Amino acid sequence: MTANSDLIIYQENELYGLKDCNDNVIISPQYKEMYPFSCGLALVKNNKSQLGYINKENKLIVPFDLYSWCDPQFVCGYARVVRYNTISGKDEWGIIDTDGNVIVPIKYDKIWSLNESYLHSVKAFIENKEVLINLCIFPKRVVFSGLKYIATYTIENFKAIFNCTRIDVKVNPKTEELFFSYGCHTGYVALKWKPIAPVISVVINSAGSLFLLLHEKKDTGKTNFEKSIYKRHREKSSKQLSNTTSWEYEKENTIDSDSWSDPYGDERAYYDGWSREDVESGLADAYE
Repeated sequence: MTANSDLIIYQENELYGLKDCNDNVIISPQYKEMYPFSCGLALVKNNKSQLGYINKENKLIVPFDLYSWCDPQFVCGYARVVRYNTISGKDEWGIIDTDGNVIVPIKYDKIWSLNESYLHSVKAFIENKEVLINLCIFPKRVVFSGLKYIATYTIENFKAIFNCTRIDVKVNPKTEELFFSYGCHTGYVALKWKPIAPVISVVINSAGSLFLLLHEKKDTGKTNFEKSIYKRHREKSSKQLSNTTSWEYEKENTIDSDSWSDPYGDERAYYDGWSREDVESGLADAYE
């Protein structure tokens, strides 16, 4: 048995599962191999001897049979993976994050073990040449996994503490992901619909990144979220068109919600029904 953050890997009938410290079964025995959790994920092997990563809810984050070998542990949100190239007949190495995104292209002949002290100079080999990989300069995608909460504020308390008078939800035109802004600062959004009781939390994710997250109050304490993605609706009725404006997610550089325009140049686009009435009734971006 291996303990990790009050979770215990146990074996039953030659299969591995997960229990908590009170002996409650979290994941029933179903894996041929199971490694301790790191950065919110655990490496497991299924009954076909395929490797993949799961989270603590037993959701498969990195699919089985995608890689022939994977690091048993993540280091600061990164893990090495190996994929067999059927054309060249060789193993190729790369690095992924805890969302399964490929951070370092899978093309290297070998990548040495990751060490927290040397993430700026990871030794690797390609075509018999030694190279150094600087993980610190790769574009970072903030992941909403393995979250730990430092503090949670109501909208009014947040504005008072952070010295702002309004909070605007917007869309990043490059990624289509939603974010919120207050003054010259930004935070992330984990909402699927108009919030009933929005709050903002200071959180740390599985990779050790600290950031602000706008979410529903009832979801406080939730460790994993999906990214909020902007949804485009091109076909709308005349009634919908007359109501389209304001909190329907502004262009990234737009300040005044009344001058809202879609980042793709279509001012009719909207996000799941946010309307002028929502704003005026205080249900939409009435965080002023």
